[in-house]
Amino acid sequence: MEAMRLIIAGGGSGGHFFPAQAVMNEIIKRKEGIVYMYVGSDSGIESRKWTLPPGNRRLLSVKGFKNKTAGEKLSSLFLLLESMVESKRIIREFMPDAVLGVGGYASFPIVMTAILMRIPAAIHEQNSVPGLANKVLARFVKEIFISFETSQKYLPDGKTRLTGLPVRYAMQERKSHAAAVKTILILGGSQGAHQINEMMVQGLDGLRDIRDMVRFIHQTGTADRGSVKSAYDRFGFKADVFDFIDNMAPVFGQADIAVSRAGASTLFELAAYGIPSILIPYPSAASDHQTLNAREVLFHGGAVTIPASTTEPGLLVKHIHDLIADEGRMKDMSAAMMKWAKPGAASDIVDAMITLAGKAKTCTKE
Repeated sequence: MEAMRLIIAGGGSGGHFFPAQAVMNEIIKRKEGIVYMYVGSDSGIESRKWTLPPGNRRLLSVKGFKNKTAGEKLSSLFLLLESMVESKRIIREFMPDAVLGVGGYASFPIVMTAILMRIPAAIHEQNSVPGLANKVLARFVKEIFISFETSQKYLPDGKTRLTGLPVRYAMQERKSHAAAVKTILILGGSQGAHQINEMMVQGLDGLRDIRDMVRFIHQTGTADRGSVKSAYDRFGFKADVFDFIDNMAPVFGQADIAVSRAGASTLFELAAYGIPSILIPYPSAASDHQTLNAREVLFHGGAVTIPASTTEPGLLVKHIHDLIADEGRMKDMSAAMMKWAKPGAASDIVDAMITLAGKAKTCTKE
């Protein structure tokens, strides 16, 4: 039987690239004769953090439109037109049976070109509120995979399938959270978060009474690493501070509590490890989607939330104290996180793309 050929398109940020990476990992694991090609942005994280064979990746010169000046939007439009031409060339060379868009500005040109060339296409929406590219593409694709139930109301009826979000890591056993010293993981996304860094630094004085009961692993981003490390040292806390952590699996395996943004990829990875979380949504996220993401996890009992506009550390310090003092609550939140997680997302999406491609072949033969 001839191998299925699949293009996976999208990226820019880790939130869009990591689900694509999870889908590719699923394809590699199956060894079922699926040939894949990833198409991303030459300025996105996928241009720097690629570990798979280089022949399986193509990068487009494409940039986003949101929050840009008029001149920048015009430049982005020209790049989009050029990337549509390049997308047509890629599709003709690779000859995919189906195309999957995983969101971000890099997904639009290749998925729209596939639609125009009558190649079956589907998209995956990571967040509770669809991004601009997926809002447009949703009208034309055959199927839409969603991570959050709340996404359905923004998308065409009859096309959505709740799969959850594909994560890079397998579902883990729930932690006991019984260690005498609890590990607190601080995450601000792939580039860090200055707001969270500052709140932690300012809150350390209020956490000195539990200094011997906690240790920190903190991903700061490049700019804040030195100042954050100095603050932990000054207050006498045990802390491993990194600008970026390439392999999150062992870090998630150690964490008892996370303080994090509420990007979809991060939330589903935390859920796969059953990590109780204190979520501080990114205040500038499009359509405030991180607040809505966080609310769904809060509703299911796996997290507490802090308003996105918060800059004072008081509420963060209180939540950390409350969780450290209540091991039973941590265990309940851990169980809720794992119940909410959807570890089969990547497998379900690959199965659906095989079906979509198979339908297309059947229709072509008829």
